[in-house]
Amino acid sequence: MRHPFITMMMAAAFIACSHHAFAAKKFKSIEVETAKFDKSDSTAEVSVLVQWPVKGDKAVVDSLQKFINNLLDGEINSPKDVQPYGESLFESLSTDWHSVYDDMLPEERLGAFTRHYEITLEAQTNNYITYFYRTHEYEGGIHGYTTEVGFTFRKNDGKQIPLLTNTDSPQLAKLIKEGVKSFFAGGSDKSMSDEELLDFLFAEQAEDLNNIPLPGNAPYLSETGVVFLYTQYEIAPYSSGIITFEIPFADIIPFLTPEAKELIP
Repeated sequence: MRHPFITMMMAAAFIACSHHAFAAKKFKSIEVETAKFDKSDSTAEVSVLVQWPVKGDKAVVDSLQKFINNLLDGEINSPKDVQPYGESLFESLSTDWHSVYDDMLPEERLGAFTRHYEITLEAQTNNYITYFYRTHEYEGGIHGYTTEVGFTFRKNDGKQIPLLTNTDSPQLAKLIKEGVKSFFAGGSDKSMSDEELLDFLFAEQAEDLNNIPLPGNAPYLSETGVVFLYTQYEIAPYSSGIITFEIPFADIIPFLTPEAKELIP
């Protein structure tokens, strides 16, 4: 009968070796082709920028291509599709603008209807690749609306995985609060009191700052840490813009899933 301690040691060694094998395997770098479209007049403004994956491990390339296609209404299957997609979007926005403003006096008309899309490679390591999606849309009103979100894909199979665990931890809440402070203070090396931070957020009292909710969009991996993004109106007024900050791997490790830990140095 094998001693329990020996069994545990063998299991631990197997896990360690498996992790080492994953980390040691060299996955191909993803190469991209950049496709752009820009067109504007007094009725519509459209820009589309896509960094389309063209070379690398097939599982990852296929996953990224499908992901980009889904983001752009299922219309993009190669870089050459960006031009007709942009033209079609421009014509649609221009038609919508005319339907709204043609019967109005010139001085009552607002600006051109706008769509800007950027889908770019944000970070790439041996084990993962992150894409960044930025949009800006305007179709009348006081201002447009901007969205920014990152997506991380595992290189061994091209899948997205959950990054965070223990999300109800007070320690993670503290990291989030400090990250939000660093955004408004202008850097992690700048100081800001809780009372000063209240001036920027929807929170009403200092105690609320210890329970800032996680962003609605999942965080993503840069090459040095985990990046969090709060969209406009999520925890602060529109004027605050996109609240973004990075928590270094050394600090966020206790709150990463086992799958995420395998990906980082």
